[in-house]
Order: sequence, then structure tokens, then C-alpha cells
Amino acid sequence: MKILFRVLLAAALTTAATGCEKFLDVNENPNNPTAATPSELLASALTTTAFNYSSGSNTSTLPGYNSYASFAADYWGKSGVVNGYTEERTYNYTNQFYQSLWSNTYDNLNDYNLIQQQAVGYPNHAAIARIMKVYNFLLLVDEFGDIPYFTALQGAASTTPTYDKAADIYKDFIVQLDGAIADANAAASGGVGVGAEDVVFRGDMKKWKQFANSLKLRILLRESQTGDAALDTYVRTQLATLQTAPDGFITNDVVVQPGYAQSANQQNPFFTRYGLTAAGTSATEQLYQIPTNFILNQYVNNNDPRVSQLYAFGVKDGASNVYVGTDLGERSPAGATATLRASFFLQGGGLLKGPNAPTPLMLLSEHLFSKAEAETRNLFTGGDAAASTDFQDGIKASFVYFYRTSTSLTDINSTPLSATTSGTPGIAQYNTYIAANTNNPLVNYALAPSAGSLGKQSVIIYQKYLAENSVASTEAWDDYRRTAQPKIQASLESISPRADKLPTRLLYPLTETNTNAANIPANVTQFTKIFWDVVD
Repeated sequence: MKILFRVLLAAALTTAATGCEKFLDVNENPNNPTAATPSELLASALTTTAFNYSSGSNTSTLPGYNSYASFAADYWGKSGVVNGYTEERTYNYTNQFYQSLWSNTYDNLNDYNLIQQQAVGYPNHAAIARIMKVYNFLLLVDEFGDIPYFTALQGAASTTPTYDKAADIYKDFIVQLDGAIADANAAASGGVGVGAEDVVFRGDMKKWKQFANSLKLRILLRESQTGDAALDTYVRTQLATLQTAPDGFITNDVVVQPGYAQSANQQNPFFTRYGLTAAGTSATEQLYQIPTNFILNQYVNNNDPRVSQLYAFGVKDGASNVYVGTDLGERSPAGATATLRASFFLQGGGLLKGPNAPTPLMLLSEHLFSKAEAETRNLFTGGDAAASTDFQDGIKASFVYFYRTSTSLTDINSTPLSATTSGTPGIAQYNTYIAANTNNPLVNYALAPSAGSLGKQSVIIYQKYLAENSVASTEAWDDYRRTAQPKIQASLESISPRADKLPTRLLYPLTETNTNAANIPANVTQFTKIFWDVVD
């Protein structure tokens, strides 16, 4: 465990709790278990997951999953302000490149494991922990491939756990999520309830079951195009059952909100790393990365208002009302000078929302696009009619997310997309976007091709890619490896031998090489595919 975040009262989770002890400090390491209960551990574990997924800890030597994936998925390039970023520019990965993702995620998994071990008396907490273990293990499998799973998290009883096949782990994910839902249903009749320590859904177990179902959809789609007949049959069977799941799917963005505030060690982690410090000064890494020309062009060339919500204008060739990006690997990328200034993240915009903004774990837009894909591929019933509705709603959900100003879990969790009005932030811009693109097959689903490179699926993945920009880059990167869509650009300095000149995974970390070398799979490079990565 990286932290032991005790939550005794709901007040300790609000910005009014000015006396609480560094409640977002993820650098304490009390590995000696105490008598902490699941109620005292849950907020800590969920907040740590948010750190790891979003940007790493405030003082971590390496940022989080989305920071890594933002470079890999062609959202970010290096600015001209600093040197470095050698691995991102060349894909010449080492076993120290983002190795903290491995250790920090396993530390976080130990937190959830401790909660699950105390299921007696805390059945709902244990069910949440079981769901979040799948969420975190999925991150590890998708970026590293085969990992310690069935014999992991056993402490001194198994200090050198064996590695399990990624495909086998994937199947157990569904078993665990089914079990978590069953646990939550059984818990309805007793045990300690979940309250403010649940910094995602505030104890609403129906929403946790919906999240588990949406997580299943993410997992099953990931392994849906391998061409393995037996696996295809399994996936179709599971999806047929999933579509009619009693509790349905998420209806809002799934976010973590422990009470982020403009105070040291209490700010939103992404904002702290790439926006402003608690004192209001520029974060160290604020100017280190800039948007790629590829992602800027997708917005600008399609009259997409989101570009102005995500990035500030840059300066180039005497013009100050232009968006200025880079191609990853470019020798002289735009910096922050008076005559050549890049379009850095917009302060107060859709990415740098503010110090008190919640951290997403799953976007509603991602789920809706996933559902549309399942429908258009006949993995769900409904066909293109249902897919068209979910596709349009996915775009709308993206606009609502990027333009949302509310930071309240109550507001976010209680306002479904169907309840939005013309006054909802983002809806006016969404309507403008749709009206400007009636003849654009990338926006108007009715015009999307039914054949060609993946047909309508390619358009769904394209819009999903725009919605996940920098917020859920991990999912966009995984979707690219699964579908080869959209046709992102590799770094100009790539050493990759692949046709697309991109990598496919991270290397097993040095920490694992030093302690568990005998079990690490052999002949793995950053160009070795994950089992579900078969479409090029």
C-alpha cells in the first residue's frame, strides 16, 4: 500500500476539512497492516487508483497510465521547452520506462485485497474492492501482457509469483465481476453500509453493479476480434447475457472525488501535474507536452468546437489565432516564445478543469461508443438503428464532459444524459457541431461506410478517440491496438519494425527483473503483441 487513507467522517472528505492530515499524500508507505477497517481503507484505495490512472502521484518519478498512453496514441508530443522524452520519441523502451505503473498498481491492488479479506461484516466494501481489482489488473494486462495474477497478492507466502496467460486472466475477470455483482446483491440484507468513504458513488451499490457491467463490455470487446473461434463463441455468449443484465450500464461518467481542493496535496492530480500548483504558480510540467498536429487536425478540419475548450491559441508565422501543435519526434517543436508558441492545455478548459475537478475512471462516452460498436457488429441486438442512437449520445456525452463545470459527485451521478437541456454546458456546442457536419460521415452516422476498413466500426472508434483525448488515453491506445483505428501517426524518430512504426506494449520492469526473473516470460519486447492485438 502506498497510502493508508483513513476516513472516519464524511467531513474528512470535503474541502472544509482543513485540519485533516495530507489526505492526498500518496507517498506514505505504511506496509505494516494496522487495524484499519474497510471503511477506513476504501477512499484511500479509490483515490490511489485515480492517481495511477490519471497522472501518477504528485511527486512520482513517472506519471500515470494516461500520460504514457497520450504519447503512444498520438495525442501528445514533446514541446520545445525541454529536452528528454527519448523513449516517447523513439519507442526505444527500457525496463525502467514507466516501471512505476507496475509497482504502484500492485500496491493499490494490495489495498483492495485487504478490503476483500474483511468481507465478513463489510460485504459491500468487499464487492467494490472485487470490482476495482479487476479494473486495476486489466490495466496491467493490457500494457504488460502476461502478469502474476492467480498467485499474486499473497505477501510473504508468494514472493516470486508465477506469470499467468493474459487470455486466461481475461476470462477470470468476467468470473470476478459476476461474483462481485452477486456479492452486492447478497449484501443487501446485512453488513456495514457504504457511505462517504465511497468517493465514486457514495454507497449506491446499483451504480457499482452498472459500472461492473460496463467494465465487462470493455473487457469483452477487447478480446472480440482475435479470430479464435472458441474465444469468439465465448465472447458472443457473454455479451448476449450482458445486454440484458438486470441493473444495466452506467448512465454517467464514473469519477473519483475525495474532496479535491486548492491546497497542498489535495488538488486534482492531473491539474497539479500539468496545470497549476496550489499556490497558483505554473506546474513544473505545464509546458512540457503539447497536442500533436494529428489530434488538432481532427478537431479543426471537422469544425469541432471542442478544440477551443481543450487548447489555447498558439502563435505561428505572425498569427496569434491559430492552433499550433507538433509531430512527435519533430526536431524543433513549438515552444513558448513570443514568435512561436504552442497551443498548450487551456487553463480552466476541458482538460485542466481546475484543482477541485474529479478524476474520471470511465467516461460515459466510452461506454456509449462501446455499446454502439457491439450493436453495429451484431454482438448486441439492435443493429445500426440502436448503434446510431448510442453513437450520437456518445458524442453528446463527450461535449458534456469537456464543458462540465460542476465538481460535485451528487450532480454528476444524478444527472443522466437524457436529462440534459439546451442550458446544460456543452449542449449548445454539441448542437453546433452536429449542424456543421450534416454531410460528414465522421459525424453523421447515417453516412458512415458500411464496408471498407472495419466499416461503421471505424467511425465509432474515431469519435471515441476524440472523446478520450488525454482523459482516457489508455482506452484509446488499447482500441488502436485492437482495431488499428484511427490511423494515428508514429513518431518521426521511431525505431519500430512494425508497418505502423508504433510499439505495442511496455516492458516488464527492472524491479521485477531483479526479484522475479525466473518467472518473467522470455523473448518479450515492446513490439510483442498482447493476445487480443491481431488487427493491423
